[in-house]
Amino acid sequence: MNEQRAIELCIKHRDPIGFEFLVRKYRREAHFHAYALLRNREDAAEACQESFASAFASLPLLTELTAFYPWFYRVLRNRCLNVLERRRNAVAYTAAETARAAEAPELEAGPDAELDRKEQTARVLAVLETLSLEFREILALKYLRDYDYATLAQLLGIPRGTVMSRLYHARKAFQRAWADSAEPAAPQTGEHRYG
Repeated sequence: MNEQRAIELCIKHRDPIGFEFLVRKYRREAHFHAYALLRNREDAAEACQESFASAFASLPLLTELTAFYPWFYRVLRNRCLNVLERRRNAVAYTAAETARAAEAPELEAGPDAELDRKEQTARVLAVLETLSLEFREILALKYLRDYDYATLAQLLGIPRGTVMSRLYHARKAFQRAWADSAEPAAPQTGEHRYG
């Protein structure tokens, strides 16, 4: 089965086998994108599950769909934005940040190099967290997933020129936040005297 056949089965016959093919094909990518927006694995998993369920219900309402993921990404993105809005409005919510890098093979290096890599990754994630959602999203899609401008424009539903402009401003914001995060604490002056 290919993607076009799976889409056709979903739209014309509401066939779960076609949809299962699409879920298997895109679930990792969807989870990555949800995590990039939400910064919480459980929330990302829940957003993906709800988005796939919503997509399954909505597909038969479409008359035509040439590519599943760009359409699905908008469903997922809207779900994530709703989660973020609920977080902002919830009084009891405390921001939870995970400083783990995306699952990548561990480098063969000594303990000092491994510690440096983990600290660097934590710093990058902490700096990203200070940026606006718009900037965090486009930087994650461009540099963590290596999408080209055309794909970014399609996923985000914006013109290519807007992608380029948003990336430029996001990079500048990241550079400023990175420099700010590197400033050392003010040195302690004065001596302690014991009498």
